[in-house]
Amino acid sequence: MSDSHDNLTEKQRRQTDSSNENLPYQPEEVDYHDEKDVFDEEHGHAAEKRTRFYRTKRFWIRCIVILVIVLAIFIPVLIVVILPKLVQSIVSHSVMSMSQLNMTDATETSMKVSLTGGISNAGIFPATIDFPEPIIVSWEGHQLGSMSMSSVKASGGKASIVDATSFTIIDKDAFADFAEKMMSIEDFTWTLTSKVQVKAVGRTFKDVNLSKELKMLGMNGFGKVTIDSFTMPGDAPNNTGAYVRLVTSMNNPSPIGMVLGTMVLDMFYEGTYLGQVTAKDAVLVGNSPSPLILEGLLFRQTNQADLDRVSVLMSNFLAGKVTMTTAKGVSVLPDGVNSVSWLSRGLLALTLNVPLQTPTPLNVIRDISIKDMSMVFNPATPFAPTASSNLVTAGFKLPFDITVSMQNVSNVMSIVYKDKVLGDIDAAVWNEALSDVPNGLIVFSLPPSPLIVKEDAQEEFSQFVADLTVNPEQLFTVKGFANAVSTTPVGTVKLTGIPFNSDVTMKGLDFNAIDAAVTNVVVTGGTVDHIVMNQTVALPNPSTLSVSGGGALLTVYDKVTDQYLGELSIPELNIVPGANPTATQFLFHPKNETLRDQFLSEYLTGAVFPLKVVGSKDSTPIVEMQTAMSQVSLSSSAPGLSPPPNLVTSGTAVSGLGTLVGNRQTVTTVNMINPLATDLFISGQVTHVSWNGNFFGTIDAKYEQTVPANGEAATPELILQHPAGLDFGLFLTTQFVVSYPLMALGGAMVPFDLDVKMDVRVGGPNGYPATINYKQTQEILTKMSLF
Repeated sequence: MSDSHDNLTEKQRRQTDSSNENLPYQPEEVDYHDEKDVFDEEHGHAAEKRTRFYRTKRFWIRCIVILVIVLAIFIPVLIVVILPKLVQSIVSHSVMSMSQLNMTDATETSMKVSLTGGISNAGIFPATIDFPEPIIVSWEGHQLGSMSMSSVKASGGKASIVDATSFTIIDKDAFADFAEKMMSIEDFTWTLTSKVQVKAVGRTFKDVNLSKELKMLGMNGFGKVTIDSFTMPGDAPNNTGAYVRLVTSMNNPSPIGMVLGTMVLDMFYEGTYLGQVTAKDAVLVGNSPSPLILEGLLFRQTNQADLDRVSVLMSNFLAGKVTMTTAKGVSVLPDGVNSVSWLSRGLLALTLNVPLQTPTPLNVIRDISIKDMSMVFNPATPFAPTASSNLVTAGFKLPFDITVSMQNVSNVMSIVYKDKVLGDIDAAVWNEALSDVPNGLIVFSLPPSPLIVKEDAQEEFSQFVADLTVNPEQLFTVKGFANAVSTTPVGTVKLTGIPFNSDVTMKGLDFNAIDAAVTNVVVTGGTVDHIVMNQTVALPNPSTLSVSGGGALLTVYDKVTDQYLGELSIPELNIVPGANPTATQFLFHPKNETLRDQFLSEYLTGAVFPLKVVGSKDSTPIVEMQTAMSQVSLSSSAPGLSPPPNLVTSGTAVSGLGTLVGNRQTVTTVNMINPLATDLFISGQVTHVSWNGNFFGTIDAKYEQTVPANGEAATPELILQHPAGLDFGLFLTTQFVVSYPLMALGGAMVPFDLDVKMDVRVGGPNGYPATINYKQTQEILTKMSLF
């Protein structure tokens, strides 16, 4: 039965759905009684129909009655109990802050204050807070004072405080304690208490308790005091010291600002009492640096320990270094006349740490000029020459308008060339100095001091020496630290470590432009390898630079042909400003024999021989000077003997009948001198003899003879071979003999022209070989014999 019923129901449902497909759309009817129970699922039969309780009128009437009763009770409770407690809670949980609190017109019992601050976490309702009672300010359990405040309006949970009021001191001792601590501690906490009145949500809530802890930064000893300027405007009268003026900036991290008025401070450095300064119209601004102009007097010091500390203080300032001084309060006069005990107590307990330092580099020493400079090189100490100067001038500008006189100076100096530090000069010896303060000039000397060349700058230093040697002028830089003993109004102080940095232009030796004139040439010897000539060579130095560096060996060339002649040896190179006549030796040994003979022959006849003198790295054992020597190429000239001597001083020629008709030979002997300062060994000669322009004959002889140094000797008998032929005989009989009839009666002095080519060795038999070509006119005693 149940299955049939289910199937029938399904069949009927399909028929109903099918029939509904052909009908237009109709809204579904809602049976609002379907909320009633119409079927009892538990017992499987229809249940009794009933209405839910919350849809009955009785239910809603009861609810309304209950609501009226609750509201009648809650609203009075809300107004009388809850809202006041809520307001109190909001006030208690709000946060007060202070960004500025400036104190002015301070007296023993009161002051004026201006406030800038705010309140946060002040609730969501707009409100007005009134302060019908003064606010009591307490610190560490002590009531400091009280102050009134104007109304504050809060909105959106925030309120701004901008007010000007008065502060009445309740406990002067406690307030003095607070003022003393506030100036030195990092932070502090005030407790503010009062009764306030709050207007909000249309009601006024009175007697709301205000108790706030207001945390603020202390002045922390003004830890970041800076010096904007430090000057000494002049000398104090009666030799009592020097006036001083400091422009400082005292950083105040606290929101509390003060009008201090006239403030007096004592200045100290490491226990030495320096002097006293005063600031007028002093104001400490909260949360910002406060400029103060301190003016006063630095006392004259007489104790050496105090002078030493003052020396360090002034030296550090001039060098741009920080020196920590201290300032201790003496008094504070807000109105410039009367002191306030609690404010003075706070200042007297304060010790300011004042870092004395110039804000910008002072460049005290400038425009250094080295009027003369000497460098002495020593092969035993390479790259450590000795430097000195007799005259150094420097401009200086002190930031003080006081009387200063430099007595002694010393310095540590570095030489910088082409941006490279070459080496250091430590002039540890104190030297007397002269100072011209009005013109800003100091004059001193540089004592002989080692110039220590840095290992990584040796090549650059060698080039620096070379440039000074061959250039007309050279620019370089000197920098370092100077020390000076100075008399000042505060005493005689030793200023140390004053930095300087100055370009210096110095005239160079300009070696390659000079003409090294040679004088006093003397041939003093000869070996098989060379002739030794002693001479004086002028090495003019137009600069103020002096260079000394042991011996040097330069190469000499003939300037015309550029052929090698030998070496110029300078036993001791010492170049100072001026002409520098220098004793040298010329080792003459040219490779070209023709040039050799020409040079020696022209020397004997007084001719001037142009030369070129060239250096090389091998010219000196001084390593610092090798680069300089390799760049040296100077002109010179070697003069001959002056006046040129006649080598043949006299002679005898004896002719006979054979001279006319026989072998045509004349026996001749001549007397010769040796103008050299060494033996001259003669191994033979070829001499062409002429008379009055007519060829007279030739002497071609091989013999050995030594003419001593600066001495003379007669040659062996030499044969003058006359020309053959009738013409010479006719010449003798018709011109020569006729011109000198006395020849037959004892002899006549006949002038002959001699063209000599003589083989010699300069220095003796083992000397330097050469051939002398020599021309001379000499009167020779000539005799004619008929037998």
